[in-house]
Amino acid sequence: MSSLIKTESKQVIRRVLEETGFAYTLNCEHTHSNADFAEFASCQALDSFKMALKDPNLSYDDLCRILRKATRREARRSCKTPWSVFMANYLEKYANTNDAIAVN
Repeated sequence: MSSLIKTESKQVIRRVLEETGFAYTLNCEHTHSNADFAEFASCQALDSFKMALKDPNLSYDDLCRILRKATRREARRSCKTPWSVFMANYLEKYANTNDAIAVN
């Protein structure tokens, strides 16, 4: 049962990442934005990430930090996993770590 919940949560995170990534790409193509993906996503989809990560206390700055760290890791990876899958896995691991910290 818990693996089903994790799979569903990961799918929601992936969908939010894909939608935000697409919007960021469009924004960059049309406005030459100075914002990086983390800043853009945190501003545009903070509430969606709060819901997907089940973290109502997630702040703009925390989300920026998490997304930037994930982006740096993604840039160094050698696997061919699609970007949104890699990022969703990373964010889901963050959410699990966050849950463990909250319980203790």
